[in-house]
Amino acid sequence: MKRKKRCSILYLLLFLIIISFNKLFAQEKLKRENIEWLDVWIPHTNETELPRVLLIGNSITKSYYKNVEEQLKGKAYVARMATSKSLGDTDLLKELALVMNYYKFDVIHFNNGLHGWDYTDKEYSDAFPEFYKTIKKFAPNAKLIWANSTPIRSKNNLEYFDSLNERVIRRNKIAEIYFIDKNVIINDLYSLIKNNIAFYSETDGIHPSAIGSMILATQVADHIKDNIGVENSIDSFPDFFSPKKIGDKIAFNLIDKEHYLHGGKWIHYAEVCTWLGALRFAQVTKNKELLKLLQDRFDFLLTEESSYLPPMNHVDLNMFGSLPLELYKITKDKKYFDIGMPYANTQWQLPSNATEEERRYSEKGYSWQTRLWIDDMFMITIIQNQAYLVTGDKKYINRTAKEMVYYLEELQRPNGLFYHAPDVPFYWARGNGWMAVGMTELLKVLPKESIYYSRILDGYKKMMTSLKEFQGGDGMWNQLIDKPNFWPETSGSAMFSYAIITGVKKGWLDKVTFEPVARKAWLSLASYLSEEGDVKEVCVGTNKKNDEEYYLNRPRVTGDFHGQAPYLWCVTALLENN
Repeated sequence: MKRKKRCSILYLLLFLIIISFNKLFAQEKLKRENIEWLDVWIPHTNETELPRVLLIGNSITKSYYKNVEEQLKGKAYVARMATSKSLGDTDLLKELALVMNYYKFDVIHFNNGLHGWDYTDKEYSDAFPEFYKTIKKFAPNAKLIWANSTPIRSKNNLEYFDSLNERVIRRNKIAEIYFIDKNVIINDLYSLIKNNIAFYSETDGIHPSAIGSMILATQVADHIKDNIGVENSIDSFPDFFSPKKIGDKIAFNLIDKEHYLHGGKWIHYAEVCTWLGALRFAQVTKNKELLKLLQDRFDFLLTEESSYLPPMNHVDLNMFGSLPLELYKITKDKKYFDIGMPYANTQWQLPSNATEEERRYSEKGYSWQTRLWIDDMFMITIIQNQAYLVTGDKKYINRTAKEMVYYLEELQRPNGLFYHAPDVPFYWARGNGWMAVGMTELLKVLPKESIYYSRILDGYKKMMTSLKEFQGGDGMWNQLIDKPNFWPETSGSAMFSYAIITGVKKGWLDKVTFEPVARKAWLSLASYLSEEGDVKEVCVGTNKKNDEEYYLNRPRVTGDFHGQAPYLWCVTALLENN
């Protein structure tokens, strides 16, 4: 009897030793960081009127949480669980259970990937099933949104990615593959901020700046709103992205800028475009002070600055006339009419020294200034539109519509985009932007009964459909639209945004399909504006050239009128009919 008792005790001791060893072994397999932490915040625990949302993530999640909460105020209760634990660490599941066991969540926005670097890709991947299973166990009916981890840039030079970023890319891919058939929405935060170093804190290359945090928060909030039945509209933005505030910055910025001169002699078309945008913005916002300042700026051209008035001998110069004609529409002062109309008329009046090519275009009913550069389709359209609006004479609108159809036939490619010119087979962003805006401006005033209307609308829709497909994860379009290795360019992106915003508001484009495109673009564009109201990452003035490297290596500047103008067009379009 004593022998059996001793054996039982020995077996029990052996069992306890094995259990202890296994626990010790398991503990040794866990890869701990020097500092580990868990941050949980669950507000409104006794309230049930609104959907309940849980953000799961890390310090980056914690940084944008307050902005998300603010944007969802009155729409959802937002909780957070931020932790240093990584997939592969079983204690992560315990932390999840601790938080999720007591509260019901309708939407869970979750992320994991920037901790636990000692875990291999395989260990990280192998841990996904239990991670997902745990979330589903405690929230079986919640809508799930996975957020890709954000990029890691070099601590010492934000222009470059840290070598560790390759791990981030692989982990994001692991998640996307795992969730492909799980009905889990992917929120691509990686692509959202990868191209703009302004989104990063200057101290470590990992955490977002104030702007970066706002950008992340807004996309997170938009994804959540999509899943709780709240509309994401182009008529409503968080304060940071306010079209009115941004428009004020850029428009008043113009007043203090020196003239931008073509060839150092005459008012440049890019300044004219900015001036026009500011005038239209002032009208939409009913800002009499701004209108007066803009008018005064022009009136100097009638006196001490009269030498800056452009001659009427080039497509880029003739469009100047659209500016005094806009002032005439506002003030009814005939002096502006008298200045503007000759610019519209001479665009079709063949000069005595015309070249043979110019004569051929004129004989066919086109402007003698025709070049078949896509830039022309704004330059010609804008002045002829204005002449039609102030005179009511259909010859102006008919001839520019005929011109537009000719450019569509010659330059639009099967994918809906446009070569810079017949001999330059590149989809340059700002050039395509001129075409997009030109079609938009023309469609706004061209009578629907015109024989040219349906053809131009078809060309416009074809282009917008293509642009939707080429829009980057950050909401922008690249310097060469179809080249993923090129950099996002602001002026072209803003022109596309204006065309899409207008198309949505005018009913030319399907709202459900294109409103998210316009909203995402504006959210990104707004972040490229300096405190002084200068647009960043603007491609400098660009000639055509049959050389891809030429477009890749064009300098990028801040505050150039090529960028200022389309931002003003965007804010005006966003504010119209609101």
